[in-house]
Amino acid sequence: MNDANHFRPDQAGEFPFTTEVEMLLGGIGRAMYPDGTLQFADQDCTPVAVYSPRLDEQALEAFCQQHIERYRVHHQQHKAAIQEYETPAIEPFWA
Repeated sequence: MNDANHFRPDQAGEFPFTTEVEMLLGGIGRAMYPDGTLQFADQDCTPVAVYSPRLDEQALEAFCQQHIERYRVHHQQHKAAIQEYETPAIEPFWA
């Protein structure tokens, strides 16, 4: 996994669903890979906690829009942990 990690709430206008997912996950940014794909992943834990498939920026926005309710439910279920800067795992529903 690449070390580049992007938390970009300033892109809310262009990528509103991607930005909302970042916020719902408690500020987990997008890991950027050499091929240009992005993936929500917490690289600071072992094993790495993954929250989305690897997709290009536009496809990730579409994925987040399609599955926003899953992320909202995850946030509600784990709100206290997220507020304590924990990164509760999510069931990989995209696999």
